[in-house]
Parts: sequence; structure tokens; C-alpha cells
Amino acid sequence: MILRGHGEFHRKGQTWTINAPCVITQWPGEWVEYGPLDGSWTEWYCVYDRSQFRAFRARGLLDPSRPVWPVADPASLHLHLSEFAGLTRSEDPGWVVDMVDRVAERAILSTWLPPEPGWQEDSGIRAAAKALRENLAHSWDFAGLAARNGYSLTTFRRRWVAIFGRPPADFLRHLRLTEACRLLVESRLRIKEIAALTGFEDELYFSRRFHQDIGHSPRDYRRIYRLSR
Repeated sequence: MILRGHGEFHRKGQTWTINAPCVITQWPGEWVEYGPLDGSWTEWYCVYDRSQFRAFRARGLLDPSRPVWPVADPASLHLHLSEFAGLTRSEDPGWVVDMVDRVAERAILSTWLPPEPGWQEDSGIRAAAKALRENLAHSWDFAGLAARNGYSLTTFRRRWVAIFGRPPADFLRHLRLTEACRLLVESRLRIKEIAALTGFEDELYFSRRFHQDIGHSPRDYRRIYRLSR
């Protein structure tokens, strides 16, 4: 799973352009070549025994005709990866082995969400969603964002919900809280700093919203899921 960056994937004489977030796959005994272009990328990978290959295909988790596919909902994927990171702190290895398999499976399943209806055609919505993902700390005016991409606010909201299944404000909050989860696990930033970086001007409101949506306070989430460093 390529989480950040871009590059290429080569298999059987074909080349795929890699733009994160996306998934790349390699079959047992098959040679492929892949890597970033102009820099580096961030990846998370699972390795399964070749005896599982047939079962994965039967369950629809692998398709040899489609070795590369985009991640439809990056926010959900990052939540699963944060959960995975937390498992590494457990002192019960037997329990962890089973849970790691389940979390990895959920992460893979989350990447197989069907493409959003009209995603390819609605370039204005795609551009707006990309802007939100890249500028989480910005104070967004959705009426202005709609106008800049050629929509009335009503049409913008209707098409957004049709594609993403949630209103723009909920979509943005989901992105912000998912990034906050990542920063709590992967960084030593103070909670106040994480709140500011993810678009919450008020630390107390951030903590209340985080607890309401994630089920833990930011401090408890960090304690439970953070990797030992």
C-alpha cells in the first residue's frame, strides 16, 4: 500500500503509474519491478505465505488482471494502520498474531471499495477533495470552494454526497481526525500542536470532537496505539 509519493510499477511488459494512495501486488514466484520517481515514497506491506494465494483470489482480495488499484477511502485505511501500530505494543504475542491478521485483512478490504459514482467525470469535485486533503489546517469556505470549481453550493453538496456518501463538512472532519490519529501515533507533537495542524483552533473542542468520533481522548489514543520509540 503506497501511502505517499508516486512512481512506476512494471509487470509482464506493462507499466502502471503509481500515485498514492494506491495498492500494488506481487504474486508468488513472479518478478515485478517498482519504485518511486524523483524522491521516495511511504509504503506499508503485508507478506502472506503462497499457500494463501488461492484463498485470497476466491475471496476477491486479489485479481491478477488488476495488480494496481487506487484507494477509494484513504481515511479509513489510515485508521486501520493506526490500529495495527497499536498492536505492536501488546505483551500477549498469541493474541497479537490473530489480531494482526484481522487488522491487515480489514485494511486490504478497505482498499477494495468500489469507485465512487461519477468520480472520473466530476473533475471539479475531485479537485476540491484534493484541496481539502492537502490543506487540512485551512479554514474552508465551502461556498467559495464550490464557486471556484464551477458549482452552486447546492449542486456541490449534492454531487459530493453522491460520490463520498457524506457532506463536505463531515468528509473534512473525518480527514482531520484521521490525520490527528496518525500524528498522535507517529509524532511527539503536543496535542495543542496536532489540533492546530489539523484545522482545530480550539484544543478543548478538538479533544471533545476526537473523543466523540474516535472513542478515546487524544491522550488515551496516543497511550494505547503509539509505537515505542
